[in-house]
Amino acid sequence: MYLEVISRGDVSHAHRPSLLFIHGGCHGAWCWDEFLLPWFASRGWHANALSLRGHGSSDGSEGISRWTLADYEDDVGQVLEQIARPTVLIGHSIGGVLAQRSWERRSQVAGMILCATSPLKPDMAVILRLLRERPFSVLAGQVFGIASAQMRTIEQILFSPAFDPEKVKAYRSRLCLESPKAMAELFTRAPQKRSDGDHRPALVVAGSDDWSIPRPSHEALAEAFKAELKVCPGAHDLMLDPQWESNARAMDEWLSASFPSSQS
Repeated sequence: MYLEVISRGDVSHAHRPSLLFIHGGCHGAWCWDEFLLPWFASRGWHANALSLRGHGSSDGSEGISRWTLADYEDDVGQVLEQIARPTVLIGHSIGGVLAQRSWERRSQVAGMILCATSPLKPDMAVILRLLRERPFSVLAGQVFGIASAQMRTIEQILFSPAFDPEKVKAYRSRLCLESPKAMAELFTRAPQKRSDGDHRPALVVAGSDDWSIPRPSHEALAEAFKAELKVCPGAHDLMLDPQWESNARAMDEWLSASFPSSQS
């Protein structure tokens, strides 16, 4: 299966791991290439982003309703094999869950950043708010896989009022249908945590205005992986937020501190 991979920068820093950005639901590699891929490449990182099957320009859109988290994890593994060197995973939302699963199973993963990542367990207050504000959209999107309903449900989560309306319109046009099966698995999966003796570095990044993942959920995730927690400005889509560069700098500072031998 063909998977779209966008790569920026090179691997000239022998001791510096590569970066692999993993998008969340309904997105694609494009969301990282808007700002973060060229920004990290300009600072000497080998920065890559994939589009999971059924997303972006990858194959599999016709089968989106049947893809599972295991299928998506296989996609991450395929791209890791292509990169073929130590790699830090940077996962957003569902992509953060895929980063955790890959961290657990693949020694090539040198570290990970969990960016506005789906929580270890669902927060009922968030679910009730979605059902209260968009009941028909939630049901139509999740149960029947209606794309327009999914978009109405998630749009209020993704973008803060600070976004330029024209930007929101452009980003909305690039969002795609997400697998209801994979979405359902987020609520039934067994929570993961750092294994004893695993000393690889991990960072949790929370959005200060991201009501879809409350602060306690981020704190629980950081505790499970013995990770530092950074709260950055913005709503759920931190990589597209008007203050994206502040968020990128926070990640870059952590990466440089975690991999000091990478300094040229």
